[in-house]
Amino acid sequence: MSIATLSLAATTLFLSLLLLLFLIYRHHRHLTPLPPGPSGWPLLGSLPLLGSLPHAALAALAKHHGPIMYLKLGALGFAVASFPAAARVFLHTLDIPFADRPLNAAARNVAYGGEDLIFASYGPRWKLLRKLSNVHLRGPGALSNWAPARRSEVDRMLRSFLNLSCFGEPVRVQEVAMVGLANILGLAILSRRMFDSDGAESSEFKRMVLELMRLSGLVNVADIIPSIKWLDVQGIERRVKRLHKRFDELMTGMLREYKDAAGQREGRPDFVDHLLANSKSSEGEVVLFEDLFLVYA
Repeated sequence: MSIATLSLAATTLFLSLLLLLFLIYRHHRHLTPLPPGPSGWPLLGSLPLLGSLPHAALAALAKHHGPIMYLKLGALGFAVASFPAAARVFLHTLDIPFADRPLNAAARNVAYGGEDLIFASYGPRWKLLRKLSNVHLRGPGALSNWAPARRSEVDRMLRSFLNLSCFGEPVRVQEVAMVGLANILGLAILSRRMFDSDGAESSEFKRMVLELMRLSGLVNVADIIPSIKWLDVQGIERRVKRLHKRFDELMTGMLREYKDAAGQREGRPDFVDHLLANSKSSEGEVVLFEDLFLVYA
């Protein structure tokens, strides 16, 4: 058999497979009707249509396609609600089917596979986390109990501003506010101030938070075309994994110090104490932070 014949046979087989896949796709699309939307480009979908101002592009597309439209971004499909009544359907009427959020690189790594309150899938873990947060972190009783801690940290922040101004130093409001907020949360969650405004640990924490915010805001090609995730063409996955290791070491050290100070919290439990005491669902299943118990054991 000649090379030309083999080449013709291979080409015919390839085209036949493409035709079969196209017919299967058309049949599947016919069985699952989708909202109207732009047809998009091969592989990229509607990404080129978003331009440098995605919010303005989405508003213009909504005027043409209606309040609910379907966009294909890379290999992923999205339903976009552009009017209040349409958004209310997703956020209120159909809130449970649309409660889960897709995991990006930061959530997969820094949030331990999406186990936090923001990215956790709707289920026993998320419901227990929400309940504990509402009662012991954001509830009226918790806010009242930790009011002295908030007043103390605000006083520290104002004194820091005053000291800097007295010495003619610039006041970096963002940095001081970040440290103050971290200390307020640290007192409510771990019964300890997290950082001093000028300490090395504070500087490292601020660098990690800023790096996490920057990496989370990047458009990761692997998130919209999962088939090339293993290539990590932008290096985002690699950088987030390094950042996760730094966060993990910092938090592990804090939890070990927390364990050593258990006797100082008698009669005044913090949020982690409530997590440890209420880690099981109503069915008796442990659904919260198994790694936390390994560190604390």
